[in-house]
This record gives sequence, structure tokens and C-alpha cells, in this order.
Amino acid sequence: MAVTTKDNLALLVLCSTPGYKGQNETVKPFTLAAYNKLERRLAAVGRTPACFLTEKLDCLVEPLSLTPQETTQIEALLLRAGELGRELERLAQQQIFIVGRSQDNYPSKLKDAMGQQAPVVFFYAGDLRLLEQETVAIIGSRTANAQEIDYAAKHARISAQNGRTVVSGGAKGIDAVAKESALRAGGAVVTYVADTMGNYVDKHREEILWGKMLVLSSFHPDATFRGYNALERNRHIYASSDYAVVVSAGDETGGSYKGAATCLKQNLCPLYVKDDGQAPIGNQKLIALGGLPLNEAHERLGT
Repeated sequence: MAVTTKDNLALLVLCSTPGYKGQNETVKPFTLAAYNKLERRLAAVGRTPACFLTEKLDCLVEPLSLTPQETTQIEALLLRAGELGRELERLAQQQIFIVGRSQDNYPSKLKDAMGQQAPVVFFYAGDLRLLEQETVAIIGSRTANAQEIDYAAKHARISAQNGRTVVSGGAKGIDAVAKESALRAGGAVVTYVADTMGNYVDKHREEILWGKMLVLSSFHPDATFRGYNALERNRHIYASSDYAVVVSAGDETGGSYKGAATCLKQNLCPLYVKDDGQAPIGNQKLIALGGLPLNEAHERLGT
């Protein structure tokens, strides 16, 4: 999707990583927290991000109370607009586009759940409208056992047959099982990835082309794996879902448990937890934190 507004282009210039290669490493794009502060100052004086493209920076210093450091940072970032354009063209050739928080097609469920903690920009491949349907996140360990795999596959299949979009994290184990089961049942899936998005899109180009898969990431498509990115990815999964089902959470050290605990703490969506006598200790701890117990009798949840 082409950038159609100056506000969105300004967001990309100020906050996104494309086009940043080769720039002075001491001048980086705005962090989420830093941009949120700037956004509030813009709103207070009746301006939008587009002003950085339509007005002289010197004329914005006083009304926006820009510090010398911010002025220098914005000036340097504006100089990368040309490089940014070339990078967006390269990504578009891979059918990877960017949506900004100021755009109408930005995932509304995620924005409603996270507010200003929602990423300023998302990279995506596929149809963003898949997130407008009823969505269910299916969560679990990379090292799930056979019973847990069967449980996840069954729940994904039933969800797809009832018109729900299955949301997951693109990892091995439960994520992959839920995705494949939903697709085999004729359903649609949304996958949030924390690294190497370009490779993931290449592997699933057919599903994306036919409108059965949407892939998103708040990290550059060439980004490598980092633990922090994975935890942020988990927040996006929950915030995009009407409800979530945790199949297996392992123990308190695993990403599945930490993500689900964050969901409960931040009230990102209703959280159901598999509770059938075979669930790991992490599931019981999540229930103790406020997760809703889900047993075999409830596998048709929401039907």
C-alpha cells in the first residue's frame, strides 16, 4: 500500500527503521515513549505530524517546545526521506507494506487494547481486514506433547469452522499446529512475527495471495531474533484477539507463560486456560492469576 498522507509519511520518517541504514548511529528514530510525548505536544497546538514536512523546522521549535537534542534528531531523520522511499519500494516488491497509527486501517482492536502503547508503525503482508473478524489467539509451547497438539488442532479447526480468525506467533509447536489446522479447515490466520518477517512471508506467499493469511510485525522485516521483541510480539497477539486460549504455558520462565501473565495484568483480552488434568503447572498458575479454566466440555467456546 502506498503512503497516501503526509501524516503517515512523517510517522515513517520519524519512527520507522527502513532507510536508517548508513545514518549516524547516535541519531536514531523516535522510540514509542518519545514519540508519544511529541504527539501530545502536537495535539496541544493543533498540529499533526505532517507539519514536519510542510513547515520549516525552525518555526516549530518554540510552539512544540523542542529541545536542541530533539531538533537535531528530527533534522537528521528528515534527511533520510529519500532512503526511506527506496526501502519502502524494496519491501513493496516483497508485498510487505507499512501501516501507521494515524491511518484508518491500522488494527483497531490492537489500538483499543493498547492505547498509546500500540506501535506507531506495523509492517504487514496480506489483508488487514482479517483482523476485523472475530479473532481467537491459540497459545502454547514450542515443545508441546501429543495431547496438547491434538487439543490445539481441534480448537483451531472448530474456530475456523465457526468463522473465527486464528491468531498466533509463527513459532514451532502450538503456533504452527494452530495455523495449519485452521488453514486446512478453510479458515484464515493472522501471524505476528518477531524476526525475519521477510523469510516468513516468502514461505507463505500463496496463503497471503489468496487472502487466508495476514503477517504482521512491529520490527523491521530483516530483524533477527531478540527476546524482548518476542515478548512485545506476544502483547500484540493478545491485544488483537477477542479472546485467547492457552493450551500449554510450561512454567514461569517460558515465553508462553510470561505473555499470558502480561495479558491478564494489562487486561488485553479475556484469557481461557486449558484445565483438564493434563495441563502443565504454568496453566494452573495462570488460572490462579485470573485466567478462566477451560476443559474439554468447553472446547466449543463461543459457538
